[in-house]
Amino acid sequence: MRADAVEGRIDWFRLLDDLARAGVPVSSVAQHMNAPRSTILGWKQGAEPKYRDGELLLDLWMAMTGRSRHEAPRVEVVR
Repeated sequence: MRADAVEGRIDWFRLLDDLARAGVPVSSVAQHMNAPRSTILGWKQGAEPKYRDGELLLDLWMAMTGRSRHEAPRVEVVR
């Protein structure tokens, strides 16, 4: 991370990509989230999930990757 950068919002694309690499396809994420597949694909394309959905997605990511919330991929914000 650059010296003038700060942690930003969660990078949902990378988080969903991590899940796919861990063997969890978008269809399984959608089923786990009780959301349409198109909603999950929207998050992957840059839409921001509602707070509750983001928390559920983070929980799934942590369970499947063994990583902590603080290790979640983030978009770097430069000030």
